[in-house]
Amino acid sequence: MKSNELTPKEIVEVSFMKKEPKRVFYRGNKEILKRRKVSIVGTRRPTNYTKEFTFKLAKELSKRGFAVVSGSAMGVDAIAHRGAGADNTIAVMGNGLDIKYPAVNRELIGEIEDRGLTLSLFEDGFRARNWSIVLEMSLL
Repeated sequence: MKSNELTPKEIVEVSFMKKEPKRVFYRGNKEILKRRKVSIVGTRRPTNYTKEFTFKLAKELSKRGFAVVSGSAMGVDAIAHRGAGADNTIAVMGNGLDIKYPAVNRELIGEIEDRGLTLSLFEDGFRARNWSIVLEMSLL
C-alpha cells in the first residue's frame, strides 16, 4: 500500500508550527484529524505505575472524544495507542510509512493504519535517523 499525501492545511495544528512542513504523508482514516487531540509521549521503559496510568488516561480521553497522538515507540507511546484503541489514535512516525518501526510494534502500527491514522513527514522508503525523530516530535 502506498502512502497518501495531505496538504499541511488539512491539519489545523500545523499552522502553529514554527516551520510548516511542505508535505505530510498518511495512511488510514484522515477524518480522525477533525477530532480534538491530545499528545501522550514518554519513556521507553515505564514503571508499572506509568504503564497503568498511561493506559487508563488514554482510554478515558478516547471515551470523551479525544484522539490520542503519539509516536508509536516502545513504552509509553505504544501503551497510549493501545489505551485509546487503534480506531481513535494517530501515530506520528519518524520514517516512511511503508516501514513498520520499531519492529516490536509492527502489529500495533498495522492496526493503526487499518483503523486509525499514521502520519509522517517522510516519503515511503525513508529509514528513521536521529534527526528524523526530532522532526517527528515537532509534528506531535
